[in-house]
Amino acid sequence: MAGLRLLKGKFYIRVWIDGKEKLLPTGTANRRDAEIQQSKIERQEIEIKQRIRGELDALKNRMTIQVGVDYFLKNIGIERNVTLSTVKTYRLAANDFINALGGLVYFNSIRRENYSELLAYLQDRYNPTTVNIRLRGIRAMLNFLTDKGLIQSPFHVKQIKADQHLPKFITPDEMDRIYKQVTDPKLLAAYRIYEVTGLRAGELFHSKLTGDFITVEQSKGRKQRIIPIPFQNVKDYQIATTDPYSLSFISHSFSKSCKAAGITGKTLHALRHTFALRKLIETNNIQLVKELLGHSSVTVTEIYTAFPVDFLAQVFKDRAINTQNFRPTIQA
Repeated sequence: MAGLRLLKGKFYIRVWIDGKEKLLPTGTANRRDAEIQQSKIERQEIEIKQRIRGELDALKNRMTIQVGVDYFLKNIGIERNVTLSTVKTYRLAANDFINALGGLVYFNSIRRENYSELLAYLQDRYNPTTVNIRLRGIRAMLNFLTDKGLIQSPFHVKQIKADQHLPKFITPDEMDRIYKQVTDPKLLAAYRIYEVTGLRAGELFHSKLTGDFITVEQSKGRKQRIIPIPFQNVKDYQIATTDPYSLSFISHSFSKSCKAAGITGKTLHALRHTFALRKLIETNNIQLVKELLGHSSVTVTEIYTAFPVDFLAQVFKDRAINTQNFRPTIQA
């Protein structure tokens, strides 16, 4: 039987074809109107299933690489409920996949040995971290199309080994020097919010203020989380989120401020690392830091424990909280 699903304010009718879910748009946000369409669908379900099965069979028979990529990018967001930023990352990976295998037209013409060509193409253009990001996107695409029964995955996508670098953070002295370069109150407010909350860059635009807390509505992995905000920075949040600047402008401006302050190799994301390290010193609780950052597991957060705790206590002594008579020991 068909069912209803609400996505992005509109109802979709759920039907199952050979054990796989298919979403049919109703074009309405009114549940009653959607239920009327659902009743019609249920009466015609057998006929519709046959038509959809025929469409999938036809798609499979003409599955060029470009058609497969387009199908993946069109449907992955709705069917797997991934964020727009993730879809954008997938799009970049898919484009590289097409370009790397430019001489091939159909998925069934891809051979296992073509994986070496793909890897060489990526490694010629990107650093190991970006190569792995692209490979994860390509793997997601191949798995999606395989799960749909549209292709047989031509090869196993395995990430390459990448050097593990310590997270880049900003010292209190560097932060003061950066702030001295900023004359725009809205930019200054945004930088301060990133410094005291550890938000991912894009999360500022998908959050709301409730008292002394920020609720992130659209975090990585579609998980909500709540982060305390110092009272003195509430005004900063209000300034930064009222008619906000674009993320690209904030990020680019921060890099310019760093350069003007004589600081190299630091980006807006370094503020998140700085927050994590300061919270680790302040709370001595890696599980809490993991929750504040919105990490999927404490294993991800453990990268910050690579720094000697005495070193961190010394670096952040002027801005760390509750450090009197404090001899930190990191606890998992």
